[in-house]
Amino acid sequence: MSTKGEKNMSKTLKFGISAPLPGESVQALIDFSKKAEEADFEAVWFPDHVVFMAKKLTPEVWSVITAASTQTNSINLGSVGDAHRIHPAIFAQRLATVDHISAGRCFVCLGYGEKMNLDPYGIAWNKPLTRVVESVKIMRALWTGEPVNFEGEFYKLSDAELRIQPVSDKGVPIYIAATGPRALRVAGEYGDGWVTNAMPSRVFREKSLAVDEGAKNRDSSLGPIEKTLFIFTSIASNQDEAYSTLEPIKHALIWPELLSQAGYDIEIDEEYKGLEYTKIMPNDTDMLRKFREMGQKYYSRDMVMDFVIAGSKEDVIKRIEEYVEAGVDHFFFRDFSPDKQKSFEVISKEILPYFRK
Repeated sequence: MSTKGEKNMSKTLKFGISAPLPGESVQALIDFSKKAEEADFEAVWFPDHVVFMAKKLTPEVWSVITAASTQTNSINLGSVGDAHRIHPAIFAQRLATVDHISAGRCFVCLGYGEKMNLDPYGIAWNKPLTRVVESVKIMRALWTGEPVNFEGEFYKLSDAELRIQPVSDKGVPIYIAATGPRALRVAGEYGDGWVTNAMPSRVFREKSLAVDEGAKNRDSSLGPIEKTLFIFTSIASNQDEAYSTLEPIKHALIWPELLSQAGYDIEIDEEYKGLEYTKIMPNDTDMLRKFREMGQKYYSRDMVMDFVIAGSKEDVIKRIEEYVEAGVDHFFFRDFSPDKQKSFEVISKEILPYFRK
């Protein structure tokens, strides 16, 4: 478990879990964080959305993280979001403040961004990687406590400073979400950690090499990069039962751009091209229909099971071992098990202890 002021997490295998968003109340999310801590998870990851595809309750996650941090003691709490919705100086101030409230337990992951959280609100996100890099540079510079002058493509600071710094001199850990070639190099160069979405272990291994290539240019003060896999899970008595809850949502479990990289030779019809989670608009019923239709038309059971960790406890342990062998340092689970209470107990009482012997 992390201790006060611990920042750049070591290469010890870690297990995190996604907060059950959307749909849960603020109190339920706080209670979930307490439950995850009691179960010995290292981190709770909050997806930072304004809206989701499912039209359910979606609170502002940093308010929830702040509240949860006052009712937990050791678990790390952070979000997966983008660099576009808030100015990096204001975000740096917010993170430093939450870091003090949590006694050094907060972290953040910045990624490409999602259309649903940006376009309806008129928030620009052109050149997203450039925006991410500028934001990371600005936040780290401000956390030194020194005046900052910065001249970027999107942000300009003149003698800017913050009057609050994070608990640790190393700052709040910043993970960078990446799957594409350039983004992987950016993550390797600038991230305390790298987060990537669900993919087969062989693809993770290949992408990890691109991260390592970018890491050749990273500042030595960052230390080694932590490689994190966001992965969908379903745990049941057997694979058939585990797959039953994945079948209806399989359109959202696979990124089409990863299919060829995983060795699947599939020609997707033109009408489905460009349909991926980051581009979906929740109120566009035709787009949603095609998105679901694409999954049903092209994604077989074998493909889905290749992109997730699912099955019995023994199946899940075997799959985790495959990913560890491929270089995963930190698993970030999103659970879709038929019985989530039972699967939570299996993970916390049987699977986590297995890997901590």
